[in-house]
Amino acid sequence: MKNEAGPQKGSALSLGLSFIVVVLYVLLLIPLARQAVGWYFFNRATESGLLSAGHFDSGNDTYPYLLGKLYLTDIQTPAPDKAIAHYRRSISLNPLQSGAWTELSRAYRMTGRQKEAERALERAVKLSPNDPGLMWDAGTFWITSGMTAEAFTAFRRYLLIEPDYQTMVYDLSWKLRPDNAYIFRNLVPETYEHRSKYLAYLMSAKKTVEAQEVWKTLDQGSLRQDDFIAYVNFLISNGLYEQAGEVWKEITGKIGDRERDEAASLVWNSGFEHEILNGGFDWQIRETEGVNVFLDESVHMTGRRSLGVVFDGKHNPDIAFASEVIRVIPGASYQLKGNIKTEALTTTNGVFLQVTGHNCAGLDKRSEVMTGTAFWKEALIDFDAPASCSAVVVMARRERSPKLDNKIEGTAWIDGISLRQQVSVQTSSSKKR
Repeated sequence: MKNEAGPQKGSALSLGLSFIVVVLYVLLLIPLARQAVGWYFFNRATESGLLSAGHFDSGNDTYPYLLGKLYLTDIQTPAPDKAIAHYRRSISLNPLQSGAWTELSRAYRMTGRQKEAERALERAVKLSPNDPGLMWDAGTFWITSGMTAEAFTAFRRYLLIEPDYQTMVYDLSWKLRPDNAYIFRNLVPETYEHRSKYLAYLMSAKKTVEAQEVWKTLDQGSLRQDDFIAYVNFLISNGLYEQAGEVWKEITGKIGDRERDEAASLVWNSGFEHEILNGGFDWQIRETEGVNVFLDESVHMTGRRSLGVVFDGKHNPDIAFASEVIRVIPGASYQLKGNIKTEALTTTNGVFLQVTGHNCAGLDKRSEVMTGTAFWKEALIDFDAPASCSAVVVMARRERSPKLDNKIEGTAWIDGISLRQQVSVQTSSSKKR
């Protein structure tokens, strides 16, 4: 009998273990089955499908979130109240999803529940401070709510994440609150990249006073040459010659080889010995189709190089291939000198020097036109600065020809360009008078 009981016990134990395994297997399958059924109904992408999916997989926060979105974005019959209920259900299952808080805020707004909308949006912002879309939504929401300070905080964060959209944000901020000090303090991030971009915006908007205020805040140690030149050009174009001169002197004074012999000439970089900054009070070089400008160390009248220009013989350009803005004293007399060399330069319209008023009328004088092949020849212009002129433009130029044979070919060089004020000498008879 004992021998028979042993196998029976083993069989019962085996059956018990099998039963437990089956139960555990079923328990493991139930969640998977729920998820599978949930996904089946979810893929039907309808209200009933999402409701069924949520019923079979009730612990999944996705389905109530999608139902909320479905009710909120229904074009024909939006149901924000239903959306709110489902968003809140989704958040109760997963309170860390910023998207649900954002959508809940929108639903509250649609029902006029402003305070609840604010709280929901604040929660979303805290959860996802690096989401640029959320920062933009938050900023625009607070703008429409009249909460400028909160809006600027959100936009400031947006600018740190999306620096490429600075111009758009700065333009919007000026429409909201046209106060440079407030915008600079509360919106513009404290980095060179952002401050220089804000300066560029102010210059494009022609805000001269505000641009000068922001310029003073830039880190000079991080100053880029392009930003410096653009700012000086801005001041010059607005007739702020004194301010432009001060900035020019300050910045170029920090560059070792940039100092100019003031007593020798008013022209900056008169012999093209230094790198051309292409703006400010240095030379600006322009090229066009068929015109190539270059620095030539093999040909020069003074120093170690000159500025050359090559015409390809296929075009009839009208171009000032080199120009420079120079400050002058209104009513004073000046003499402009330069040296021009030509080689096989065709057409009667060759190369010459020209001086005109900058932002003022009453001055337009030219030197002799140089053509053909000729060694270095002096070009000379005497002029009086009109009473309305505080600056002039000195140019090396070729004028378009009206003739049939007008395609210019050849090479020209300029060097040793100088501008000096002419000091009037009183005679003894004039002193007596």
